[in-house]
Amino acid sequence: LAGFGGESEKAEGMGFTLGYEQMLLSLVGVGAEYSLAGDEGIDMLYGYAVGKIPVGMPMMRGIVRVGYSMPMGDGADAYDPGLAFGGGLRIKPPIFPIGLEALYTIHNLEMKSTGDELGDALTGLIEVKYNVFTITATYSF
Repeated sequence: LAGFGGESEKAEGMGFTLGYEQMLLSLVGVGAEYSLAGDEGIDMLYGYAVGKIPVGMPMMRGIVRVGYSMPMGDGADAYDPGLAFGGGLRIKPPIFPIGLEALYTIHNLEMKSTGDELGDALTGLIEVKYNVFTITATYSF
């Protein structure tokens, strides 16, 4: 999370994410995931468009995602939904159905209105970026 003058707050921990992607022509597709962030993070519903581009060896693909994030749970009380984007790398052997992805995603969120003019002006100055690094095991047919 970032605030005035580029200050930031760092939360570390583990979470759980469940998602689904539907690829078209194996290069582009759409997906959605729900993340339970644990004690220090924000639970999030994330819908996105995805592109997977071959890089290096045949079993490696670069991943680019662009979508929309919606905070859930306690995060929904403090933040409005916003745009998100990310990138990473996927490694999956050609015949084996299990792969491994490393992804870095930036969720741009906005603080909700407080109902107070001065409070809203101050929260408007705060830029909230929720950065998430995930390592994921994937299954594909």
